[in-house]
Amino acid sequence: MCKRVYLTAKEAEMEMQEVRNVEGFTDKLETDYISRMIKDAKRNSMIGDKLQIVVDPMYIHIPEWQRRLKLARAYAIGNTYNKYKWDVPKVLFYKGRLWVIDGQHRIYGAFKAKMDSVVVEIMECSLEEAIDLFINQSQDRAKMQPMDIYKAAIAGGKGDYVKLQEICHKNNVAVKGDDDNENTVGTLTSISDGVKLSKTNPELFDSMLALLGKLGWNGYADSYNGKAYTAKIIRALKALYAYCEGRTDEMEAALLKHCKGTEYFVENIMDKTQAQIFDYLSEIVRYEMESPFTATKKKVTRKKAI
Repeated sequence: MCKRVYLTAKEAEMEMQEVRNVEGFTDKLETDYISRMIKDAKRNSMIGDKLQIVVDPMYIHIPEWQRRLKLARAYAIGNTYNKYKWDVPKVLFYKGRLWVIDGQHRIYGAFKAKMDSVVVEIMECSLEEAIDLFINQSQDRAKMQPMDIYKAAIAGGKGDYVKLQEICHKNNVAVKGDDDNENTVGTLTSISDGVKLSKTNPELFDSMLALLGKLGWNGYADSYNGKAYTAKIIRALKALYAYCEGRTDEMEAALLKHCKGTEYFVENIMDKTQAQIFDYLSEIVRYEMESPFTATKKKVTRKKAI
C-alpha cells in the first residue's frame, strides 16, 4: 500500500471532527464555549489591536477550500513545534466556530502531535475578506498553487473563477481542484489559462471546450489523467481560433472531419509539443479550407516531440 503524501482539507477536517464528536465538543456546546472564550479574550488578551488566544488545536476547523496538506510538512511542524520559529496561525471567528485561514499545517500538525494548546490570532472579518487573505498569503510560505486559489476563490464567490467553473461544468469538464470529477469528459489542468479566457473571452473558451467534447479526445483515460484538456492543447486551440478568425465554423468542421476520436488523439496529437500541435492542426485546416478536393487528404503519421 502506498504511503500517502497529501491529505485534502476535507479529509483532515473529517478526522478532527471525529475527535470532537468523541469529546462531545459539537453544536451548541462548541459555539457557546468558543463565543465565551472570544468574549473573555477581548477583555484580557488584546495585544495592541490584535486578539490572541491559547486554544486546543482540536477546536479549530479546516475549511474545505483550504489547500491540500503535505503530511510530512505537517508532522514535522507538529513534532518540533516552536512558537518562536513559526508565525502565529490566523483563525477566523465565524458563526460561533474557529476556522483556520493561514497556518493549517501548523494546526493539523499540532493536532496530530496531540498538543493541547497553541497560540492563534483571531480574525473578526467577513468570510470573503478572510479568503482574500488566504489567496494572498506571502510567497515565503508554502507556495500557493492555482488549484488552492481556485477552491478558495469559488468559496469566496470570485467572479472570474465562478465563470470558469460555470463554463467548464456546462461542457461536463471538471476543473483541477473540484472534489467531484466523476463522470466528466476531462479535467482542465491549466486553471490560469482557464481564468484568463473566462475573463477576457468567455465565448471563445466555451467554444473551445465544446469542440474538444465533440472531438472526443479524452476517451483513452479517466477524466483526471486524460491529456486532452492540458495547457498545450488549450493554448494551441486558442491560437488556431485566432488565425481562423471569421472562418471558425469551417475550422471546427475541418477538425471534426479529420481529427475526431481518441485513437486519433493518442496517435497524432498527445505526444507533440504545443508548437507542433498548432502547426499540425493548422495544416489540416488550411488544406481543407483551400482545396476543392476533399476526397483525398494527406496521410497523417505520428510524430513525437523531440
